[in-house]
Amino acid sequence: MSLFYETVTLIIKGFIIGIAFVIPGVSGGTLAIYLGVYKKLLHSIGNIFQEFKESLQFLIPLFLGIGISIVLLAKIFGLLLEWNSFIVFGFFIGLILGGVKQIYQEASKSKLNISSVLSFLFSFTIIILLIIFGKIRSGSGVEHIDITLGNLLLVFILGALASMTMIVPGISGSALLIVLGFYTAIVSNVVGNIFDFTNIAYNLEIIVPFALGAVFGVILVSRLIEYVLKHYNSQTYYAILGFILASVIAMFFEIRDPSTALEFTKQTPIYQNLFQYLSDNLLVVIIGIITFIIGFISSKQLSKIELKRSNNK
Repeated sequence: MSLFYETVTLIIKGFIIGIAFVIPGVSGGTLAIYLGVYKKLLHSIGNIFQEFKESLQFLIPLFLGIGISIVLLAKIFGLLLEWNSFIVFGFFIGLILGGVKQIYQEASKSKLNISSVLSFLFSFTIIILLIIFGKIRSGSGVEHIDITLGNLLLVFILGALASMTMIVPGISGSALLIVLGFYTAIVSNVVGNIFDFTNIAYNLEIIVPFALGAVFGVILVSRLIEYVLKHYNSQTYYAILGFILASVIAMFFEIRDPSTALEFTKQTPIYQNLFQYLSDNLLVVIIGIITFIIGFISSKQLSKIELKRSNNK
């Protein structure tokens, strides 16, 4: 396989993974697993100094794709979420559930034991607690970050936390930013308006420390995850399975009624009046089911393509 083909393929995969940054509840780590680049990503980051050239050949096109995706899609997906998050999340919930079998097959290569069960329950509980904390903080989001030394350090830390979620499957960086109250200030108002050159100085003052924090977070977590995958493979995959299944619940809680407000983060979640919403929006529900099926089938096909590709190597 030519270097050009590999590079283009990695850019495309990075582009898909980048979507996770702008869609609350969608995990970049989960998409990386489904696309067959997760273990290579961990290894390349963890061994970047020992295998410098090989790591950069993999990481540069992948992160280029992620960066392009975030810049291009932050505004588009922001508008789509404001328009109708039920339909958008229908696709991504289908996409996530369609790959669960692949993760379970990895987890079940070893006999199920108590440590694997505890790993699953622990990771599942973390996401549920994150959801509860997010609901407690509902409505307390920050829309603008003033440029001070303390706030720049905060943005650096937020970048590190958000990027760690790209390495840990099932945890969504954008959902974490919503829980912490900074999704609108960073994703919607800065990344989503990156081409607004009237605010270029302010945007860069937020994006640069956030990006530096993201690099720090990825390097910090990748070696740890690679270690536990190597030494505790079954337990780690059961933990990943717990993260992923709980993230589907997290995505459900992020579905909102667009008729209640224009801005996505200010719209009322449909779970607060679920049956009324479903009965009043039958066409939306049908379209959401269709997008769910499309996402589910797409995930299945991705898994088959990656399995075939890995077997041909």
